[in-house]
Amino acid sequence: MFDLHRLRPLRELKHRGTLAAVATALSYSPSSVSQQLSQLEAEVGVRLLEPVGRRVRLTEQAEILVAHTEAVLERLEHAEADIAISLTDLPGTLRVASFQTARRRRCGRSPAVPGPWSPRARPPATGP
Repeated sequence: MFDLHRLRPLRELKHRGTLAAVATALSYSPSSVSQQLSQLEAEVGVRLLEPVGRRVRLTEQAEILVAHTEAVLERLEHAEADIAISLTDLPGTLRVASFQTARRRRCGRSPAVPGPWSPRARPPATGP
């Protein structure tokens, strides 16, 4: 399995084009980015970068790896967002009781079932 910390610089290199820009974006030194990419090449077992003058270009295998990296990172971002939402969600049912006159004074006329406050909220079951 490939190290996610080494895949990020490869993805950034695809989008930013230079090792210096990747280093700035990730708050690494350029030599650290270069080392991470060299270690990733060793992990993968194929050449990921081709020198072009003073720059580098991603090989076909690197492009394939970047596509998979983007999918993995997108899924991880969704997981992080889902976890954050689950921490702010309040599970359970909230029931509020009041005298009708007090409710009208405070809330005005309200529908029988208020709208959901949470993406997972469901109106209470009604019936006998």
